[in-house]
Amino acid sequence: MTSFVNEAQELFGSEKVRSMFSLFGIEGSSLTVPSPRLEEILLKVTSDELINREDAIFLMDLDKDEIAFLVLAASRVRERGKKPITFSKNVFVPLTRLCRDRCGYCTFKIEPEEGELFIPPDEVIDMARKGARLGCTELLFVTGDKPELKYSVYRDALGKIGYRTTAEYLVAMSEAGLRENIFPHTNLGVANYDELSALREWNASMGLMLENISPRLLQKGQAHYGSPDKVPKLRVKTMEDAGELRIAWTSGILIGIGETLEERVDSLFAIKRLSDDYGHIQEIIVQNFSPKPGIPMERHSVPTFLDMVKTVGVARLTFGERMNIQVPPNLNPKAFPLLVLAGANDLGGVSPITIDYVNPEAPWPQVEVMERALSEIGLELRERLPVYPEFIGEEFLSRKVLDSVMNVIDNSGYISQEAQNGDR
Repeated sequence: MTSFVNEAQELFGSEKVRSMFSLFGIEGSSLTVPSPRLEEILLKVTSDELINREDAIFLMDLDKDEIAFLVLAASRVRERGKKPITFSKNVFVPLTRLCRDRCGYCTFKIEPEEGELFIPPDEVIDMARKGARLGCTELLFVTGDKPELKYSVYRDALGKIGYRTTAEYLVAMSEAGLRENIFPHTNLGVANYDELSALREWNASMGLMLENISPRLLQKGQAHYGSPDKVPKLRVKTMEDAGELRIAWTSGILIGIGETLEERVDSLFAIKRLSDDYGHIQEIIVQNFSPKPGIPMERHSVPTFLDMVKTVGVARLTFGERMNIQVPPNLNPKAFPLLVLAGANDLGGVSPITIDYVNPEAPWPQVEVMERALSEIGLELRERLPVYPEFIGEEFLSRKVLDSVMNVIDNSGYISQEAQNGDR
């Protein structure tokens, strides 16, 4: 344990690291020894063991004076399995912003009279074509949850172009996107087995945020009140079906929406059970709630930097060295390098042509800015596809998608230099 203390002191002895953390009130230069309970957990981690629920809850409540130990432990685990740090270059397509849910933190949703019912096919294809021309490899489809069940005007308009459901429209647009040499990644919301199966043919990966496993958040006054598609067991069922179908899957948690520390931990462990059972979870997003004017949770307190550091670190120690842990850099513009030190290895999708429609107030950072920030702490940034290298193969990709993927990757499974230069 003495060596671990020395390493923690060395980490926080770095002027660059120390100055970055000090911006958030965390000092590590006067470390002595961890508490007995923390030492027990650190010994487990140094023996390549994963932490359990009780360990995770303890770490979530860790005092900031001991944060250096958590950061070092999580960083060690990440370095064993996840180099370099990655991101994808995407085109964000909000195919429809109508939604039957009414989450307290959302600005994505609109009503029919507030904007277009959906992006028409020719515009989707144009977005895909422009993105591919600019070197984007991810066509990120995001929709509201099952708007056809709530809005007859949307259902009728969709029917006029030949589709009964949002899922059917997504399948067609995914196919069109792939034909433009850009790889679809679809966030449909809660979906059934047949819908997922149809989308799998044209998508490199798919995703659904668990957000939180607690049904308590569905109660009146809570973040998910009035949102039938945020019932945890329904979201888990969608991810189980995705596991059966061998779909490379992204999930994650949204922190700071009124959950307790125990509920936050239980949400991570719920995703871990899915990963252990099916092996299809390619990525965990740890996303911090960001308040916006006009939403019901406008005055709700936000997660602190310390909350993010502890949650990212706990996620890394819960899932181990092989899992991809993502933090959104546009929601953490100053903190993302520190969150990488705390265990994250991915910065998600950034776009040269579209905004983040879920968090429109938070612009994407420039790739050069991310590269420079990471290089200052000795880390390399690489561009990836929406499917991670370890999921590239016949098990998780349809033949149509796999053939296209093989044309743009190098031997490491990341995007080749030729593809980055537009030679596709």
